[in-house]
Amino acid sequence: MAEPPKAAILFVAHDTGYIGGAERQLLELFKGIDRTRFSPILVCLEPGGPVAGRASDMGVPVHHIRRTWRWDLSVAWRLRTLIRREGVAIVHAYLGLPGLYGALGGKLAGARVIATIRIAGPRKRLADVSERLAFLLADCIISNSRAGADYYFRRFPGRAKTKIIYNGYVMQDFEAAGRKSRQDLGFPDGVPLIGHVANLTFLKDYPTFLRALNIVFRQDKKAVAVIVGGGQKHVEYEGVASEGLSNSIAEYMGLARPVVATAVGGNIELVEDGVTGFLTPPGQPEPMAAKILELLGRPDLRQAMGGRGRKFFEDHLSLGKMIAETQKVYEDLLKK
Repeated sequence: MAEPPKAAILFVAHDTGYIGGAERQLLELFKGIDRTRFSPILVCLEPGGPVAGRASDMGVPVHHIRRTWRWDLSVAWRLRTLIRREGVAIVHAYLGLPGLYGALGGKLAGARVIATIRIAGPRKRLADVSERLAFLLADCIISNSRAGADYYFRRFPGRAKTKIIYNGYVMQDFEAAGRKSRQDLGFPDGVPLIGHVANLTFLKDYPTFLRALNIVFRQDKKAVAVIVGGGQKHVEYEGVASEGLSNSIAEYMGLARPVVATAVGGNIELVEDGVTGFLTPPGQPEPMAAKILELLGRPDLRQAMGGRGRKFFEDHLSLGKMIAETQKVYEDLLKK
């Protein structure tokens, strides 16, 4: 029996100067997608960014379609032209305006359209409107958490055409990271170390974490916190943490570290309270500080929770699983 022809998949994304969780997952998908079955093409709305550069290095053709202003709907028409010229079967659009432009361009060209959800809470109004319009147009929606799908479709249709596909990670990356010592950061082995890795945005609820640290430091003078992140934080950190599936939490689990997180969004799907870590109420630093101190004082509990977190990571968050489930969505759409 002859092999099915290659299907061109057009990805539409922002490339704004840094690589966050969504961009990393897109690049991992490029790295692992079956090139004998699918031919990925990337369109970025901004030129000269790191996503386009890395995609190009992996042999993915890259196009730039620039806007003259934020709501430049000619982008969708130019996408339509590109989709027809390249014989694109499926448009997979990522977030906000790329999602809306990709959905419009795909529909105008007669291609199948996939929209994405990676946030499980309030967005800025323009982003929220553009994403909801993309969801209406899409043939399928991929969410990286149940929380994200539930948030968007409590009052609007679309849940039935939504597939939940968790983020995927390469196990070898965590095994290599685990071999790095505290000395690399300048800390001796005996120092209690608290780590936090996230973009400095209003979605991450940094104020609660920082207030919790103040409480921890008053009770444990030896504890040290390492905060890693970039980006411009919102002036007032509006709202509470509202992301979908947290890449950072998943990575902590891959490193066999127990997690203390607020009980919001996709955190509830990753952290089993009392088993792989602790979940605390959002906006309340005192319970978070208490759980951090409990873990600092109990090495046996840290080890047990970390081991169970690593098992969850291996069972549910592998890159191979994410790629296989995404390709299954593509195959199902191609059959329709």
